[in-house]
Amino acid sequence: MDKHELIGTINLFQVLRGYLQSAFIGYFLDQELNGKGYMTEAAKLIVQYAFDELKLHRIEQGVMPHNIGSIRVLEKAGFHKEGLAIKNIKINGKWEDHQVLAIINPHDE
Repeated sequence: MDKHELIGTINLFQVLRGYLQSAFIGYFLDQELNGKGYMTEAAKLIVQYAFDELKLHRIEQGVMPHNIGSIRVLEKAGFHKEGLAIKNIKINGKWEDHQVLAIINPHDE
């Protein structure tokens, strides 16, 4: 792998201001590089940026329950499970359940 090769992305989207001060996190990584800690480190960095620079209160993500790797990434970055969103997103023509995980800015009261 070339040191300048793009291996994945991470982003904050649906950033809501006003009373919510929240966003969703999204990411993907080259499958061959799963399990090496890259996405966990990226998630920790974007959470830090979101809380320290953007002053967000909450970040969340929905993950298909069988995607244990993605759930572990979020848990290692400090996210906690909040519940199951039933038939939450339509994927390949089928409504799929998603485990909802979130992290709250520890500096907020």
